[in-house]
Amino acid sequence: MPSPRPFARPLKLYALGHALLLVGVGVMQATGSMLPMALGASACLMLTVPLVRQFALRKASSTRRL
Repeated sequence: MPSPRPFARPLKLYALGHALLLVGVGVMQATGSMLPMALGASACLMLTVPLVRQFALRKASSTRRL
């Protein structure tokens, strides 16, 4: 079974973070509370970390080859 592309999982997590942010905005609109959007934004930020790490690992491995 071939391994999936290295960015597949981090991109899915990144998209999930943005979806949670949009859900937070919708709940904020419905309830009038800022807490759901703050929680969604926090989740969005945390779920961006794997993608940033993947970019950093890729850049580090390409500089070692030079």
